[in-house]
Amino acid sequence: MTDPPYVAMVLLNNTSLGGAERRFAQVYEGLRARKVPIALAINESLLAGLRRGGLLQPEGELGLVVKERVGRLKSSLAFSLRKLDYLFACVSVGCWLRRSRPQVLHLVLGGAYVALPLQVVGAAPPAVVSVVCPNLREMVGSRLGYRLYRRALRLARVVDVLTDSIRINLEREGVQRERISVSRGSCIDTARFQPGSGKQPWVVFVGRLVEEKNALLFVEACAVVRTLVPTARFYLLGDGPLRRAVDDLVKQRGLEPSMTVGWCERVERVLAEALVFVSLQRTDNYPSQALLEAMACGAAVVATNVGLTSKLVDDRVGVLVEADPAAVAEAVARLLEHPEEARAMGLKARARVVQEHSTDAYLDYLVGLYASARRAEDQRR
Repeated sequence: MTDPPYVAMVLLNNTSLGGAERRFAQVYEGLRARKVPIALAINESLLAGLRRGGLLQPEGELGLVVKERVGRLKSSLAFSLRKLDYLFACVSVGCWLRRSRPQVLHLVLGGAYVALPLQVVGAAPPAVVSVVCPNLREMVGSRLGYRLYRRALRLARVVDVLTDSIRINLEREGVQRERISVSRGSCIDTARFQPGSGKQPWVVFVGRLVEEKNALLFVEACAVVRTLVPTARFYLLGDGPLRRAVDDLVKQRGLEPSMTVGWCERVERVLAEALVFVSLQRTDNYPSQALLEAMACGAAVVATNVGLTSKLVDDRVGVLVEADPAAVAEAVARLLEHPEEARAMGLKARARVVQEHSTDAYLDYLVGLYASARRAEDQRR
């Protein structure tokens, strides 16, 4: 058996911390534990958030910490201007790659942008790009970003995706089918994400506050649930562009005394005690990292019946609903009113994650992709 190639993972996102960042921090630490030769380039704000959340070792060895000059500004325009930091990152990451000479790149989120200049001039090693969203245009958020990301995908040796629906969408974007690899599942740290000693009448939503996640629908549903189950407590854990709209709606619906809003760095502590988890994505809830983490913590699920969601959520582990406040509220209230049934669903949900979303299996899959990318490059030469 040949040794795995030396990999440089470039993981950048300077606007918020979500499921993809948590997943690939776990992947990086898992590969290091396996003694796979890998180095990480990561921006400083994301590094700080992942370390505070216990997802990256506090003093763990890194390849490069990318500085954020614009991100430090306290201007009202800072949020929209932060992407300018990617221009500076192109230089620092490019120099680091030229010095460290990895055999394979693994590009995640903004990493696809900053390695692009070296790829365009043919000076980069073969790349594996992980795509984490079914809708490429929505993921990148701008016309220029979309064009650059699509170019990065077309230059990649392997494109890693979680579902066939993402594969189909990428084929429409011009990515060759033979370069796309679909994993059999995601990866969840089931030792970190596990049920607590007891379950509380808590209803939890975790995700970026963007249109796709439907956080405002969650707030509307919670307003109805509170009238049906007054003892319920609600958690809307996330941040993003819709934060102000979420805060305003929470206030309008009088939910401030019973709802916690904002990002939680140790989200597993809330999920461990939660009886119900709600996932309301517009396109697909499969395989949402936050949803899988909640299932690993033994929460019963209420999810919108879209995309491949039914592949993960059925009547054994939760309830599929339409994207309607009344339908969501009715399903949540029923689970809260029948806690023993909800607990039984939660146990089955955890068993499903343990069986189908093994960290070891996912790491095996990625190591295989790295080797495949390296072999394909050697054959091309």
